[in-house]
Amino acid sequence: MRINFLASFVAFSLLVGCAGSPVSPVPQAPVTRVVVVPVTPIDKLHTENKGIPLGVLWQSIADRIKSSDFNERMEAARKDMGPNLTAALVRQLIAQGYEAQVADGTAGLPVGSSVDESRLPSTDAVLRIYLNEVGMSSARFSKDYVPRVNLSAYLVRGQTEDSLYSETLYYGADSSGEASWSVPANPDHRWSSFSEMVERPQQVAESYDYAVNALAKRIAQNIRTQAPPAAARSAGS
Repeated sequence: MRINFLASFVAFSLLVGCAGSPVSPVPQAPVTRVVVVPVTPIDKLHTENKGIPLGVLWQSIADRIKSSDFNERMEAARKDMGPNLTAALVRQLIAQGYEAQVADGTAGLPVGSSVDESRLPSTDAVLRIYLNEVGMSSARFSKDYVPRVNLSAYLVRGQTEDSLYSETLYYGADSSGEASWSVPANPDHRWSSFSEMVERPQQVAESYDYAVNALAKRIAQNIRTQAPPAAARSAGS
């Protein structure tokens, strides 16, 4: 009985010691390379004017007609936004210290459809971007139209699909403050009326180019904060 008691006491002591000791987290492999899935352009630009008073139906109808014309003029810019954002993401990720490249064989296909993550090295990550809304917006107490580009970003580790970073970002009309998800518009990119905006499609296209680069830069910075590149970890160790 004494032997059984001693054995039980030793086992209990070991259990208590294990419970009291901190459990070391399993170290995660740093991200070496980011594979960017080509961004699919949004189907349609959306323009809204929250400042139209209730009951002014004729103004609303007129703006819808102009909006249709505006979308036709902006068709090339709409189609270019996906490839431009993809290229900007690669540039900005490289600037943040990552190896970055566009995923092979995915151009023109649904997002993520051709990325075989099981064949990627464990230190690689896959970045997917979804454009949620793109267009122009005039706030309720403002006559100015400003760009709106809202998107969601997801970075997962190859092979395991573990989430490394995910965030919805808002550029321009829906941005607010200095949060990581908020990217204010260039103050020069605003138009005092719907007609002025429609008559300047080239300027509007340039505002979208600016938005794409600003969003890509913010995404790359946020990714570096959440999942530093291998080079940054080596330098800090």
